[in-house]
Amino acid sequence: MSTHRIPARWRLADHTISREDLAALADWLGSDPWLAQGKLVADLERRWSERIGVRGSVMVNSGSSANLAALVAAGRAKPGRLRVGAPAVTWATTISPALLLGHEVVLFDVDRTTLGIDSAAACAAMERGEIDVLFVVHLLGLNALTPDLVATAARHGVILLEDCCEAAGTRFAGAHVGTAGLAGTFSFYFGHHVATVEGGMVSSDDPEVLDGLRLLRSHGLARESEHFDRFAADHPDVDPRFLFMVPGLNLRSTDLNALLGLRQLDRLDGTIRRRNANLAHFLRVLPPYLWRDYATEGASSFTLPLIAEDADGARRARSAAERLGIEARPIVAGNLLAQPFVRTSDRVRAAAPTPVADHVHRHGFYIGNGPHVTAEMLDALGAALG
Repeated sequence: MSTHRIPARWRLADHTISREDLAALADWLGSDPWLAQGKLVADLERRWSERIGVRGSVMVNSGSSANLAALVAAGRAKPGRLRVGAPAVTWATTISPALLLGHEVVLFDVDRTTLGIDSAAACAAMERGEIDVLFVVHLLGLNALTPDLVATAARHGVILLEDCCEAAGTRFAGAHVGTAGLAGTFSFYFGHHVATVEGGMVSSDDPEVLDGLRLLRSHGLARESEHFDRFAADHPDVDPRFLFMVPGLNLRSTDLNALLGLRQLDRLDGTIRRRNANLAHFLRVLPPYLWRDYATEGASSFTLPLIAEDADGARRARSAAERLGIEARPIVAGNLLAQPFVRTSDRVRAAAPTPVADHVHRHGFYIGNGPHVTAEMLDALGAALG
């Protein structure tokens, strides 16, 4: 029997917001600060943009809101009912905004080594003119972009969006993901690389996209736009303080969340190194009945995937995790084609059969990675898996 030990509970996420973060937040709250969206949100947007190398970013209240905002931006760039391509294995809110906006969704199988969209299949669909928008998802912090995807989208006028909600710090061809297309989306939920409790970001190099995102985020109010003076002059019969230029929502975050984000940004590089070291250790201790051949170049590990070669291996892995008290979840939403909201929709179809996504759905789950995971815990897992 292994002598390795782990804490009483290996959680999906723990210690993502440090005691020092909480103490700083308490001190700040004691100063009677502005709590709603304000200077700290603007500071985080600026620093995030500088970090990933884009013209600008717009902070919102979640990664899901970021995906909604990005798809609204795509719809403004290419009006009409869009055909939105996405991987079959992703979180529900990668595609839910497309359905809520009246678009069609085409789901593609995923690549075994990246768990991202099957590049060859997506490129073939773009070549045939079957896709208007391609939403590439960097699942679990693994890069899913390929040179062919980027080049084919550009050649055929397909709008490229990147869902980087699990991939802050992931890189493709030396650049941060989220910078290759019209917009990139990020999540700052509690368990993510940057944890602001709730929060998200949309980043873009297009100034008009950024201006439209600010309008959308704040009810469509003209005062959020760089064109405010012109809008006010064009509509003298409406009080410019409450002048609404486009349909909008309240997707705003707060300075409270941004304070946490600014502090976490200072240590993000160290967070990524720790998570990636854990991933490398994890892959070394996995037995051969679990997938180990992931494409980890440029990765910024989010969680640790256990995907078995067959049903027996999946049972063994789940049993080991349960014995050790390890909290686990499916590989995000599994194959979305199995989910009720997709199965009952007449605006979602599969581009082709999805055998890899089916396999991940049946035989995979993930466990937490982060500052709470230690080498000793990983060794205990490896021993229990056999």
